[in-house]
Amino acid sequence: MSKFDFSAISASINKMVSPQGMGDLNRFIEQMPLRAGYGVLIAGGIVWLMAGIAVVYATTVAKDVADIRAELVKSEALKPVVAQLVKEPVSKSDIENFVAKVNPLYKEVNIESDNRSGIKITSSSGRYFGAFREAINHAYNGGQRWRLSLESLCVGRECQGGFLMGTFKVNTLKVQR
Repeated sequence: MSKFDFSAISASINKMVSPQGMGDLNRFIEQMPLRAGYGVLIAGGIVWLMAGIAVVYATTVAKDVADIRAELVKSEALKPVVAQLVKEPVSKSDIENFVAKVNPLYKEVNIESDNRSGIKITSSSGRYFGAFREAINHAYNGGQRWRLSLESLCVGRECQGGFLMGTFKVNTLKVQR
């Protein structure tokens, strides 16, 4: 393996930077049209001009893209996060436990669980409207985070299953972002 000779490199650099080296470079540039021809110099100039235009265009496009990206980030930062409310049905066992606990409290009103995670409240006469209303209120406050939605409400002789009848769907609300 040979040693690297720093003295030869420094001698070459000193030769290029010397006043004689600058004169040689000047003579080389002045004689270039004679050696290479004007056509080659014009083609080289056009290539350099095209390269310069391409760099300017790429810089301008990159600046525009950066401005658009900054504007997009700013507009997304201003957009609020909207939470969604999702209804989840309450399990049938929770509804049946509630019905078993509450049904003995209201003797004039019948409370039963529905097949579709719901509650059906009925009463045989209009004079029990107060107890019917209280049973509905009790169902609204029946479980933790329960939300009842009215499916059907019937009052009168046309109701099938009792004089007062209400069917409610039982869900819980869950907030999703």
